Amino acid sequence: MTKREREARTTIVPAIHGKLASDRKISEPDVAWIIEKWLERHPEVENRRGRIRAMSGPWTTEDGLKTVVTTVMISVDGDIAGYDPEKDADLYEYWKAEPRYFESS
Repeated sequence: MTKREREARTTIVPAIHGKLASDRKISEPDVAWIIEKWLERHPEVENRRGRIRAMSGPWTTEDGLKTVVTTVMISVDGDIAGYDPEKDADLYEYWKAEPRYFESS
């Protein structure tokens, strides 16, 4: 097991995915923008920018939209231990994954 595999991580952005817009086109979340805004709110971890990991995978929404589900995590140190991602939910609220995603995981 490598050091990276053993490294404790905490979720900073829970599962998010694209949504079908009113024009019937897919609207995907701008994960880079969300991370930048999150870092602005948490300058204490700015020096660990390189330890932020986004994990993605394909998903089909209930209405048949093919999209990508992304979760963002960061390595845990004392300054972020116990972090609750709901604290910053306004950054990604619209993009939160459907409850069905969590039921199938």
